[in-house]
Amino acid sequence: MIDRSYEYFLAIAEEKSISKAAERLYISQPSLTKYLKKLEESVGAILFSRESHPLKLTPAGELYMEYVKDVIRITKKFDQDVLYISSSISGKVTIGITLWRSSILIPLIFPEFKKRYPNITVELKEGSQQYLLSLLDQGKVDFCMMQLPNTQSSVTFEHLAYEHILFAVNRNNPILKNLNLDPDCLVPTLSHEQFLHFIKEPFVLMKEENQLRQLTQNLLNKYEIASSPVLETSNVVTAMNLVSSGVGVTFVPEAILQYNERSASLGFFKVDNPPLAWELGIAHKTRSIMSKQAQLMIEAIKAVYITETGI
Repeated sequence: MIDRSYEYFLAIAEEKSISKAAERLYISQPSLTKYLKKLEESVGAILFSRESHPLKLTPAGELYMEYVKDVIRITKKFDQDVLYISSSISGKVTIGITLWRSSILIPLIFPEFKKRYPNITVELKEGSQQYLLSLLDQGKVDFCMMQLPNTQSSVTFEHLAYEHILFAVNRNNPILKNLNLDPDCLVPTLSHEQFLHFIKEPFVLMKEENQLRQLTQNLLNKYEIASSPVLETSNVVTAMNLVSSGVGVTFVPEAILQYNERSASLGFFKVDNPPLAWELGIAHKTRSIMSKQAQLMIEAIKAVYITETGI
């Protein structure tokens, strides 16, 4: 449990006002003022600048804030470990994951995980990478699965796998018949010249804020393919199904090969040299202490990615 005094200090720092913090904590303003005075006497330094409105942490206050955050993290880890020891591996793990990857990965992992750890509750937070990063920042997830690169110093990434980005084409597309591809190869590699045969095809692409769009747009620019997308979507499965129905071509992450509903009407190809890919990782808040439940889930995810048939 978090010491109430830390709760009082955090409330003042967040509200930037003793009166507003007192109202939030349901205590009197004189009581909270008295608490702060005793705290500063105990620390031996002024923690809030009284000359600033709203209140602002002093350098000593900033340092004390870091101390409080460390204590809270350690206390949370202690509580989780005690729960782990006393409850025969129980508790909760909250995972941040994109919606399309969740639909593929979770069915592969969850049944066996639940069988091994029936007392661990798994909660999913699904959304865009930007949304997942905001959840990490707010401490609302234990970890996230997402693509690199890491552009935020507050987030630490642990390498999981390199994942190819595949070019998806309807097998009935007449261009394929002229490329002399190996029919026995599950995912052939298109040469530069072969890929350019699709330069006039309508492209179904992710929306511009999507990292997959940014990666594939760089490839299209490299090959001087300037056609506007026939449709933009936020869902990889939607793009894949559109191509399956005969609308254009698209790019999808390699994990989509594990999708149970994947249409047999699609062909998948590696492109560029080296083949287009991104790095997939486990992301957690820097300096956070991973719970035992989260560690077990990460181990289950890694087991899928390191197997020969894994995604």
